[in-house]
Amino acid sequence: MYLAKLGEIELLKKLFKKVVVPDEVYEEVVLKGKEGGFLDSLIIEKAVKDGWLQVKKVRSDADVLRFAPELDAGEVEVLCLARKIKPRPDLLLIDDASARAIAESFGFSVKGTLYVISMAFRKGLLTKNEAKEHIDKLVLVGFRISQEIYLQLIKELESA
Repeated sequence: MYLAKLGEIELLKKLFKKVVVPDEVYEEVVLKGKEGGFLDSLIIEKAVKDGWLQVKKVRSDADVLRFAPELDAGEVEVLCLARKIKPRPDLLLIDDASARAIAESFGFSVKGTLYVISMAFRKGLLTKNEAKEHIDKLVLVGFRISQEIYLQLIKELESA
């Protein structure tokens, strides 16, 4: 969860009514992250303890597994959970391009971390400089973004 790496996971709480992650994502990011000494794992753990970030147990969905053999377990569980939640989620936050394409093929609206940063800026939760710094920091922590999209985002922020 890149927003935790930025220290901005609270943006999810401020922007969305309900934030849910499957238990596989929690285990991957928090439990394994704590073993590795990653600070973002503690930030996410606190959000869960505070009650605004919910963790749900999920069983695999044969349709998702059939369409998504290349995805990791966390991404598969995001798709499985989304298909089981009623009412259907308004939005899925997924950064992986393959997982996004599969989610869209199931009819979900999908956005990613960059959307959250942009939306937070538009709603006044981040300044222009903070948004630009976050985009730059994402690149530094391994977030994959094309040069074209990066330049487009910076241009949008500059013109706002």
